[in-house]
Amino acid sequence: MRRIVSALSLLALGAASLAARSVHADDGLKGIDTMHGVCKKLTVAGKDRRSDCKGVLLNTRYADRRTGFYFVTLDGTMITFSGPGDLSQREATTTGTYPIDIITFKIEGDVRKLTAKGMCHTSKPVAALAKLHCRADAEFGRIEGEFLPDGSKPSRS
Repeated sequence: MRRIVSALSLLALGAASLAARSVHADDGLKGIDTMHGVCKKLTVAGKDRRSDCKGVLLNTRYADRRTGFYFVTLDGTMITFSGPGDLSQREATTTGTYPIDIITFKIEGDVRKLTAKGMCHTSKPVAALAKLHCRADAEFGRIEGEFLPDGSKPSRS
């Protein structure tokens, strides 16, 4: 129980620092959106982690158009689907597809990047993200996540 409380504290600090982080031209980070909602699916190499998934999704945007979708678990793990945003496609004004070429795991400060192949699909009925579904295959198996925002406006930094 103490480990969970500690991990939650670290997660809260980490999420706060991500949201509060100033955008610097030297790292190319253009912004971070933080969305609240429900994690409908989180599967890592066949293991269902949905009950561990926190109701927060982060979306980063970089100057080189790379984007990342961060699923966050209660123990502080972050699983990021990342891809070259310049290759994204708008299927209509309300949907988008983002190719994924990297999966990043951040567990207790340890970061591991894996080459992956997959896609994230978004739907936006109005101005805000309505649904995100990501699926990618990496060396140890398939990683899949689905997030439904609660409809509130994302906080942007």
